[in-house]
Amino acid sequence: MKIETLELLQKLQKKFGIKGTPSGPFGKIVQKLLALSFHEMGFTNIVERGVQGVDIDTTSESNQKFAFEVKTTKKLSIPLTPDNVQALRDRTHDGYQPVIAVLRLAPLENWILAEIPMGEIPTGEILIESLRRYRMKDLENQLSSIFDRVVQKHFGGTLKGSEHYLKEQLKQVGIITKQD
Repeated sequence: MKIETLELLQKLQKKFGIKGTPSGPFGKIVQKLLALSFHEMGFTNIVERGVQGVDIDTTSESNQKFAFEVKTTKKLSIPLTPDNVQALRDRTHDGYQPVIAVLRLAPLENWILAEIPMGEIPTGEILIESLRRYRMKDLENQLSSIFDRVVQKHFGGTLKGSEHYLKEQLKQVGIITKQD
């Protein structure tokens, strides 16, 4: 991601914080920005969840269905709980391919989209580096510049209106949201 995007995300993180949990307000904000990015990329049937379960479901232009578990961190690892893995497993029954989406908030980092076979998804603290062999590089490359634009476009509204602003934006473009 561009350094400007990182700086905007850091400002949002400073204001909204993670509040000690991976699914805190800032993580949910990034998740919503990712859902808006998928919409910009032409994905359809997007469902964004602020509740338990898979974070985002999408269908690509080529009719592939993906279930995304989204993680945002400053660390070199992410937590994957048995509940995260079970949520992904549940979506495979409906034809969705499980993907771990990780954004590390550091210079020169971009989204990592790791399509891991269901039986190989680990739990616990997972090194981000270990996900690289499962990367969906074409999709990551497409996402990179679009995510930068989406963050730029929605930064001001998000800074003022937090998740509420983003929920309205999701609704306006037809993304289904399921909230707490």
